[in-house]
Amino acid sequence: MQPRLVFSPQYKTPISDFGFDKPFALDRGEMVLKQLELDLGAAVPYLEPKPIGDEEILLVHTSEYLKTLQIPKTWIDLFEFKESEYFPDRAKRPLPDILNDFKLKSGGTLLAAQLSLELGLAANLGAGYHHAFPDQGRGYCAINDIAIAIKFLQKQGCIKKAMIVDLDFHQGDGTAKVFQNDPSVFTFSVHSEEGWPEIKQKSDLDIPIKQSEKDLYLEKTSAGLTKALSKFAPDMVIYVAGSDPYEKDVLPGTSFFRLPLSVMKERDELVIDTFADQGIPLSSVFAGGYGPDVWEVHYLSIRRLLERSGLSFGQTFTRR
Repeated sequence: MQPRLVFSPQYKTPISDFGFDKPFALDRGEMVLKQLELDLGAAVPYLEPKPIGDEEILLVHTSEYLKTLQIPKTWIDLFEFKESEYFPDRAKRPLPDILNDFKLKSGGTLLAAQLSLELGLAANLGAGYHHAFPDQGRGYCAINDIAIAIKFLQKQGCIKKAMIVDLDFHQGDGTAKVFQNDPSVFTFSVHSEEGWPEIKQKSDLDIPIKQSEKDLYLEKTSAGLTKALSKFAPDMVIYVAGSDPYEKDVLPGTSFFRLPLSVMKERDELVIDTFADQGIPLSSVFAGGYGPDVWEVHYLSIRRLLERSGLSFGQTFTRR
């Protein structure tokens, strides 16, 4: 099978290398690949991306904002670290160099989107920086890889219309803002009503779900997907497959949902199957997910994507 997963061992971003004394997100892509190898008895091939350049970033972000990413304080604020947690004298790399990590993972999103146009289904095992606005980064997101990939492919004439299906716990506010007045891109977000960000942006279709409605999560997501496709016919879809609605996510702010793995599995199968059945190219990105167990959600999602691409597993998933 032709590789349709995008990953690099350099996706690991050891935050301590930049002088921070604070744990950060684990590399979920590496964990997904390990489980796939265990299940299949052989390593699953993947393609390594090239980093995007400033020219691609400027398709979405302002030059003024790009310049601020050379200032350490911009990154301290973006990651919501305290000044007392930053020790530049211990750093192995200067803090602004972390932008190179974002450029590489954003290159992965672009490559996965390009692969989807060729193969139908593809995935970047990381990224999904949907909180980055044109003039600022927030929520751990420095540059909006999703928006950059779409703008680049439109500029190259590869696509005219794209849809973003964002099922992260948090609203995809950055992408909603980028494409707010762009009829060529349809933004669809299912997210927690009570959760961050407190101030939501206007997507083309928003489905905010209250904690009291979490049992209706799949029903509302399915209805929203049907409604989105009745309004818009995309040439390509980018699926923001956040694992933070999962009950094992450890971020305190995601406590409003806490959905079981069976629901997360059904959610991802719904999205992947819907577009695969209609022959609409789809690429996925990981987006949010925190703690040692959220990789399980991404694993089942990628497994389904590979199954719909013709790969046979022949066994059910059991936690390793």
